[in-house]
Amino acid sequence: MDTRSRFFRPYAEWIIHHRMVVIGLVLVITGLLASRLGSLRIDSNPTLWAPQQHPYVETTNLLEEVFGGRNLTVIGVFPKSGDVYQPAVLEKIKRLQDQIELLPHAVRHNIQSLAARKVQGVTGTEDGMEVRQMMEVVPRTPEEIAKLKADVASMPIYINALVSPDGKSPAVVADFKQDDTAPNFIILNEGLRKILDQERDDAIDLYVGGLPIVGEAADPEFMKMPMFFGAALIVIILVQYWSFKSIQGMFLPLVTGILSVIWSLGLMGLLGVHLDPLNTTTPILVLAVASGHAIQILKRYYEEYSRLLKSGMPPHDANELAVVESIVRVGPVMIVAGLIAVITFFSLVGTGIPMVHHFGVFAGCGVLATMIIELTVIPAVRVTLKAPRRHEHEREGKLGVLDKLLKSIADALVGGRAPVAIGAGLVLLAVVGSGVSFLRIDNNFKLYFRTDSAVRVHDNILNKAFGGTNSVQFLIQTPAADGIKDPRVLEGMAKLQAFLESQPGVGKTQSLVDLIKRMNQAMHGDDPAQYTIPETQDLVAQYLFMYSLGGDPQDFDSFVDNDYKRATVWTFVKDDSTTSAEILARKARTIIDESFPPGTSVQLGGSLPQLIALNDVIVSDKLRNMAQMAVVVFGLGAIMLRSLVGGLFVVTPLFAVMLANFGLMGWLRTPLDISAMTTAAMAIGIGADYEIYLLFRFKEELARTGSVLAATRASMLTSGKAILLVAIAIASGYAVLQALGFAVYNQLSKM
Repeated sequence: MDTRSRFFRPYAEWIIHHRMVVIGLVLVITGLLASRLGSLRIDSNPTLWAPQQHPYVETTNLLEEVFGGRNLTVIGVFPKSGDVYQPAVLEKIKRLQDQIELLPHAVRHNIQSLAARKVQGVTGTEDGMEVRQMMEVVPRTPEEIAKLKADVASMPIYINALVSPDGKSPAVVADFKQDDTAPNFIILNEGLRKILDQERDDAIDLYVGGLPIVGEAADPEFMKMPMFFGAALIVIILVQYWSFKSIQGMFLPLVTGILSVIWSLGLMGLLGVHLDPLNTTTPILVLAVASGHAIQILKRYYEEYSRLLKSGMPPHDANELAVVESIVRVGPVMIVAGLIAVITFFSLVGTGIPMVHHFGVFAGCGVLATMIIELTVIPAVRVTLKAPRRHEHEREGKLGVLDKLLKSIADALVGGRAPVAIGAGLVLLAVVGSGVSFLRIDNNFKLYFRTDSAVRVHDNILNKAFGGTNSVQFLIQTPAADGIKDPRVLEGMAKLQAFLESQPGVGKTQSLVDLIKRMNQAMHGDDPAQYTIPETQDLVAQYLFMYSLGGDPQDFDSFVDNDYKRATVWTFVKDDSTTSAEILARKARTIIDESFPPGTSVQLGGSLPQLIALNDVIVSDKLRNMAQMAVVVFGLGAIMLRSLVGGLFVVTPLFAVMLANFGLMGWLRTPLDISAMTTAAMAIGIGADYEIYLLFRFKEELARTGSVLAATRASMLTSGKAILLVAIAIASGYAVLQALGFAVYNQLSKM
């Protein structure tokens, strides 16, 4: 008796004899986990995308803590006639400002417009300078409007930020803080949307952009996943029915798939983890994997059942023994294949990206649940059901179109054409794989939407009118309090701003320097030549003190901390391409190294640098993850097949497929992003199943017949056919995602 029989035969017999206990226990566990499904919510907080240990992300977290700015939203007000300097338009700006400040998640000191209390005008007087709110009340007379227009023109910090350079359109720049009460952008923006709906009229157009708006547009796509899960379920059911041509054959894979999904999602609810953009696809993945394993074990059941009937055994006894034999033969293979998939998904835990971490854990748990359910529920239920009718198992033995195709392939390979097939495959792999040289890494979230989508239309209009809807922040830190007042530090900030504004794609920068320059100019009779930084730190301190007499202590909260030890340079960019942002950051580093005094550190953060960090992790972690999985797959394959060559047979095709996949992405100019990162893990986890099932069956048939031809033909017509049906089921299940107009899921389903 071999090892498989010594362990799996007693196990299968125990399951059969205690089948009602097994079914009852599984139903109890399923019920408990199903009770947690109601606690699941969509969570699209940007922190889930960001590798928290990356320096850019650590800086972004510090920037948000001190200055805010993670969730900037730009609201553009576009009058259909005239410019911004009309009482009706200015009244609308003031109402927007006042109402947004009252929203519970608003970061009040970062809400800016011409009507904001902290937006001050600085003008020169005989005694020095006067500081007063830019628009405390809405101007109505021509003289008041002319005064406001002149005040705005005198403050360059607000041009291209709060007012378009042509003066035709004003903007309100808002900032919001996410917490557990607003885990997704639909909830976060709910109050803002109500305000905007109230303010829309026939005289103006309102356009909204920024990270929260992009996230808000993506959230409904994530929420569509239950509907597409249902569509995938129907497609997989049809494939299963086609595979077995019977209700019984379709029923068991369906039950195990649904139970596995409930276990996986119920565990998420039990642990308090919500559905994020990647985890929304986990149910389809688990359903597809569960269906695949079920098809393998049931195909073997029908083989054994037919063989036992032919030997003269009664149907009832043949049914029980066929269940035992299918577990004995397929159980070990399922465990090895499942373990490879589980380890593959669990390996994603080390990426440092919370969203990928969650996907890896719960995809792995889903596959683990699949293994448990299929090695318990399938034999317990299969033996409880009536034995297949005669025409069902006879149909399984007939050669169909797939059988004839697989038989001809087996005959061709064994008949001397294997070298030709291998050679042609290597040439094709070399051609397709060479596309890797064109592969680029980018996470441009706006490009996930169609060009005619509202989010991209609004974004394009806002980026043409203003400085940009995407932000990069430079955090300047000095060794001691009041260090930011040092003219050398301020000069470094000024040089950094000048460089940034000279770069393509950068529309605007803002910092404390802009206000200090304006103060110096006002103190020198508004002489344009004096729009410079004062020569001494004492003079800078005096100007800031004089400003505080007319302004408010919180006016500078967006630019410098209370101790004047840390400051930020806001940089507004017109697109969210991480490739462009990375080039900008690399160039800026040279200016930073040359411009700031010793002891002053300058670090990069903001919404775009978080995505640069994501790029860095995708490269480093994916390479490391692939190397780790190569070792794991090779090791498990070699151990179970008891051959180093067997390990190579398992691992080589997997990485050939991945090379072809990445190469095809390069040729099609599809960027390597976070969805591609998870797809690579799926390719290894699912692909290993195919090879292990086929290699185990080939080894079994070779030992039985002693003929390579017979073993090849038998393994192709049994496990090979099941593999092909599994592949069709998985591909069909994911194909439904192509119906979504959202590139993340489109790319995930294609790869």
